[in-house]
Amino acid sequence: MSKEQNYHQYGLQEERKQFQLERLILFSDAVFAIAITLLVIEIRVPEIENTSQFTPAIKLALYNMLPQFFGFILSFAVIGQFWLTHHKLFGHVTNYNNKLLRLNLLFLFWIVLVPFTSGLNSRYGNVDFVWMVYCLNLFFISLSLILIYKYVGSAKWHLSNFSENKILLKHSITRAVLIACVFLASAVFSIPNNIFFSYLSRFTFFLIPVVISVLNKRLKKQLTKH
Repeated sequence: MSKEQNYHQYGLQEERKQFQLERLILFSDAVFAIAITLLVIEIRVPEIENTSQFTPAIKLALYNMLPQFFGFILSFAVIGQFWLTHHKLFGHVTNYNNKLLRLNLLFLFWIVLVPFTSGLNSRYGNVDFVWMVYCLNLFFISLSLILIYKYVGSAKWHLSNFSENKILLKHSITRAVLIACVFLASAVFSIPNNIFFSYLSRFTFFLIPVVISVLNKRLKKQLTKH
């Protein structure tokens, strides 16, 4: 085979590899889009029977739906953050193999469960067991993300350019681990069925933006030094 044929064959392989990688990313984006769409479908438009008292009735109905809106906003923010992380992660991925495909499917499996656990939480969020189920769902998403980071970050498989930026890889894994710990802690705090731990389990979520902010500032300092 001539050099020209070799280059042509290599070019075809690279194009096919990039096409398959784009399929993986587009499929993942579609799953995220569907999951977010299903979140709002759970919110039903209230039906008002007494039209003569429509205004006060609709106000009361919307007031009663506040837990559903809160659940939607919370889950939208969580899924949105996971999508941003997934988007940034696969911006560094340059190749794929069957194990990466399976790990990504595992990650998406937990993502598509969010509309169900979110809807459950919107209706029965005052029940600690329901909150625990919701938090465990988010924990397993984070855990799956950690597995993907560790796998593509290994120089052994030649799947990403993270080997050229160990600082960013360490930062990304550390952030994913800490966020997973927040979700797990929130789930664990729901077990005692105690009002103090019940509130604590809910407020634990406020640690997430703090964790992200602190780690991002730390990353900027590390990158500046290098």
